[in-house]
Amino acid sequence: MSDEAIDRGFVWPPRRAEESAPAQRVRTARVGLLDVIETQFLGRVGLCFDERARLEGWEPDGAEAYCWRCGGSVGPHEADGEGCASCRTKRLPWERAVRLGAYAGPVRDAVLDVKFRRWRQTGRQLGRALGERLRQEFGRAQIEPANVAIVPVPMHWTRRLRMGVDHTQVIAGAAARACGARAVRALVRGRGPSQLEVPAGERKFNVAKVFHRKRWVFLGDWDLIVLVDDVRTTGATLRATSRALRRAGDVRRLWVATAGVRVERGRGARNEAEEGGRSVAIAREIVEEGSGGD
Repeated sequence: MSDEAIDRGFVWPPRRAEESAPAQRVRTARVGLLDVIETQFLGRVGLCFDERARLEGWEPDGAEAYCWRCGGSVGPHEADGEGCASCRTKRLPWERAVRLGAYAGPVRDAVLDVKFRRWRQTGRQLGRALGERLRQEFGRAQIEPANVAIVPVPMHWTRRLRMGVDHTQVIAGAAARACGARAVRALVRGRGPSQLEVPAGERKFNVAKVFHRKRWVFLGDWDLIVLVDDVRTTGATLRATSRALRRAGDVRRLWVATAGVRVERGRGARNEAEEGGRSVAIAREIVEEGSGGD
């Protein structure tokens, strides 16, 4: 092959074409425009999830960092085919747990930004990262993404109006698009205190009868249902919503997926100093045991 042919861009053997420079510029400009809108016009302070993760060198947790059954953090050889010490003796209503990372650093900041400051772009970036993680797990389990339904943990409609955003729905929708699955709003939440408003020991009872299946939504056509929440603390919300999904008897297989999982005390979780300027709601969320997801 001549040097001239190489200069013209001819490549042998053929390989998949990379994204063109103009396409990259368009995509970058689109994301940049959203950042400009949120920072200049909507008052966002700080970096979006993708940029923060890049600067800090953050990467999603590998399979060895957490228990495949409950999603809790584990050390080397602490999890086996039956789960880990925290879940081996428990009956869980799902068969597998997937997480993006521990509830710390960029993950934690992104959840707080989308939840309390309504930065949807950050929530979508967080969801895309979770979706990529799910796509990898689908591949390992030989599951076709087109046959998967992503179901977000619901928020009561009055709280959604008060907050101005359903953050879990934003995350779940982006995750579904990233992994090639379908987002399905199959659950509703009745009235009741937020998990943030009750002690950790009472959360199981607080959500026991709060979640319900939508009667007109049939899930039997899907090979797998993935229940998505923003953060898992005690797991009470995921257990309650999982049981609500299974109540109709049409769910074949059920996984759960969360952006962040709170690290158990004693596993090196660090108490980070909070930046000034956070809202009272965010400060309260940090002090309390839960983040709304549980």
